[in-house]
Amino acid sequence: MTREEKRGTLFALLGGTGWGLSGTCSQYLFSYTDMAALTVTIYRLIFSGLLLIAINAIRRPQGMTDIFKSPKTVLHLVVYGIFGVGLCQLSYMSAIKYSNSGTATVLQSSGIILVFIISSIMQKKKPKGIEYLCLALVMGGVFLLATHGNIHQLQLSPQGLFWGMMAAIAVALYTLLPGSLLPRFGTSLVLGYAMLIGGLVLFAVSGDARVLTDTRAVTLLCIAFIVTVGTAMGFGLYLTGVGLCGAKKASMLSTVEPVVATLTSFIFLHTLFTGMDLAGFAAVIAGCVLLSAQ
Repeated sequence: MTREEKRGTLFALLGGTGWGLSGTCSQYLFSYTDMAALTVTIYRLIFSGLLLIAINAIRRPQGMTDIFKSPKTVLHLVVYGIFGVGLCQLSYMSAIKYSNSGTATVLQSSGIILVFIISSIMQKKKPKGIEYLCLALVMGGVFLLATHGNIHQLQLSPQGLFWGMMAAIAVALYTLLPGSLLPRFGTSLVLGYAMLIGGLVLFAVSGDARVLTDTRAVTLLCIAFIVTVGTAMGFGLYLTGVGLCGAKKASMLSTVEPVVATLTSFIFLHTLFTGMDLAGFAAVIAGCVLLSAQ
């Protein structure tokens, strides 16, 4: 492994770790404050978007407004901001609120299977044997998380399961919607604008949820951590890792996110997981890793 690949591995791991820690911070907010999932999502998107845009303005000031020169491109960006980034973050936060950070992160990760299925249909490409195994692992893992093997009784709340599945669908939209925007204008800049657009749209329709009523220091610190370490730095480190060690390896390394979310949720928030939960986690993560390696 070259020096660049080692650095890329470290950055991808740190990015995934930041995402996992932000999930646990969000769970803390939902467990110990009256904060709504929509409120956390709004502040996360707006301030993370502004931070990413500011970083791009400092590092690469040229081309900051190129994305707004074509009405078609602007519409594409707005759709991505609302139905890709905005929906992805809102469904993930809601899944955490109604379950826990570990379970929500694992359910969200299963979205890679939807990306694979949609891509295969669009490319008219028949899956290989190992890909069927990945599909079976992810579906089996989600089944264990939802039922613990008993088809007559849900172990997750209906809201937790619904939002977890919505998070998986949103990950597919988040992955597929940007299309040509990312290679043309840069991932971090597109993501910054999309986050800001998604956050402002949610702010506009959120009513009372837009007001941050809990201004205790610990609440503000959690939000600041989610915005900086869990979002702006997390994506920045991960994307740097992609550039240094490649997208395939970085995507596999990013599966550290559900592991970190589960461990920190257990250690700091005393969330209890059963053997069936852990088996479900392992199946989903194994399926995602195997599929990423193809």
